[in-house]
Amino acid sequence: MCAWPPWPCMGGDMPRRTWMTLVVSGLVAGCAARPERYGFDSATSACRQNPAVCARMAGEEAVLPGTRALRVAASIGTAGDAALRLLKAEERDAIEEALEACVDDARSTVLIALFNGRSPTPEECRSEVTVDAQGRPVTLAMQLGTEMHKVALPCAHKWLSELRPGGYRLEPRYRYNPDSGRWEPMREEDVRALLRHGRGSELKGTLVPDVVIHTGSEMQVLAIYDFKFPCVTPNRPSNWPRYPKGHPHEGQQQDAMYQRALKPKQAPLQVTPRLGTLP
Repeated sequence: MCAWPPWPCMGGDMPRRTWMTLVVSGLVAGCAARPERYGFDSATSACRQNPAVCARMAGEEAVLPGTRALRVAASIGTAGDAALRLLKAEERDAIEEALEACVDDARSTVLIALFNGRSPTPEECRSEVTVDAQGRPVTLAMQLGTEMHKVALPCAHKWLSELRPGGYRLEPRYRYNPDSGRWEPMREEDVRALLRHGRGSELKGTLVPDVVIHTGSEMQVLAIYDFKFPCVTPNRPSNWPRYPKGHPHEGQQQDAMYQRALKPKQAPLQVTPRLGTLP
């Protein structure tokens, strides 16, 4: 079994950056190709592929499938568009149960692929593994968070498409319109066009929550969920991050910006592996 760093076992002098890209890209491609692998069984879906390391996923608890999601999906499917205007308690609970299972599974899957199931140490989390397009350092903590998002989002799509078809969007981008005085959702093709033409700076200051639950109109937000993936094993809730110096929302707390700009009917919530859904 390879110890960290693993690339000596991968054939010669393969650098960490290349190795992680190869492993994780294969991992994400596999997950995207097999959406049926996801379910309400946080640790078991990842461990099923590699039982030998299950015992190392300390603190992971399997969540057995229940009937709540099926009942909610059936009620939404038969009630039509009117059902989207409200977020009933049973539906909210089913959505949060699904999202919690997705983040648990994402953490387990990525750690099994990259660390044989163990959590990285604080020192490893702080280590720099690459740089971004602007030449800024990217730590292992940042990269793991990105890769876990890539696994969690297809899982969320699978469940939300059954629980709330037509009433959610993943990673929508909202931009302030000074003419209307409102934050408005951007079309994905408009975002891609700006990036393609080198005008990405026009996206600065936009807001991109992970999951938005809406009434069928993205302007009428009912709930916001953000996935948070601490690098070390999470054992207590963390505060919402504040926007850094130089950012258009410098010093503002992320959830406060979501609340002020998008005005969801309930306060924005974090979804964190092992800890669940928290303010």
